[in-house]
Amino acid sequence: MTDRAVRTATTPTESASENGTDPHTAPQPTVGPAAYLPTPRDPKDVPLAEGDARPESRIEQLERRLRQLELLVWGTGGDDATELDVTDPELVSLAKAAEYAQTLSRMLVTPRVRAACEETIEACRDWQERYDQARDTAIAASRTIATTCADQERHREAVQAFEVARTELDALRPRRRRVLNTAQHARLQLAHDREIRDRYGRDIADGHRAWATLNSRLRVRTAAAAERGEPLPTWLVESLGVPPSSSAAEWRELAIQLIAYRITYAVTDPIEPLAGEPGTQDSPRRRQWHRDLQRQLDAWRGGFAARR
Repeated sequence: MTDRAVRTATTPTESASENGTDPHTAPQPTVGPAAYLPTPRDPKDVPLAEGDARPESRIEQLERRLRQLELLVWGTGGDDATELDVTDPELVSLAKAAEYAQTLSRMLVTPRVRAACEETIEACRDWQERYDQARDTAIAASRTIATTCADQERHREAVQAFEVARTELDALRPRRRRVLNTAQHARLQLAHDREIRDRYGRDIADGHRAWATLNSRLRVRTAAAAERGEPLPTWLVESLGVPPSSSAAEWRELAIQLIAYRITYAVTDPIEPLAGEPGTQDSPRRRQWHRDLQRQLDAWRGGFAARR
């Protein structure tokens, strides 16, 4: 190769000068953003580190992250992006009416307790009838025995009837206090139940209707938000994930219960759906509701892990 060829191949600046082109003013090729992006690779070709999962097993995590980014784009905390975390006064009023009705309902006897009370009272009636009959038989037999001779048939029959009645009384008498006290307690329970129903029956009925209305409206709002693909509150995505296509109804019903709980007890934690565990100062209904929802959340998360 000649010196000329070497210079032409190795010094493009000089070559350009010889052709009459200034290397400092010549147009340069345009480099777009895509030039700085990594070359896509097949996920299956990427080696996995120890403990890593395939990308397809991380779809839920990526979707969750995408939702969080959408929340940041739409607005602070997601309140401007979706109605699911908006507690308007009407919903709060419905929730409070339902809570009051539930508190009153806890003062009522359950169908099971009512049946037990009625059974106890009926058993007391049976005991009383048997006791009264045995006592009356014993008294009548005693009179016959006292007014007849020992060799008379009536006397012998009266003696036999008296022995039977006395045996019956001996069996019934030890149960007297327990049977009567239990029946009295059952009557007091039913009387208290009637008093609560008479005094607060309308409030209880209104509260039950309010609960049905609250659930209906939350169901409509939740379904609409899921169908429109609106960004969901962070606490909802963190606890349930995005609505799955295979079990959307289950996801929606659990989401409704979580939203109703948050509205009822003014829970505003942006991450934890139920916030802290209720203490002894909270109502029994809230403690029970919290336990039920936590159990459902654990079951949902366990089922999701199993499906993955």
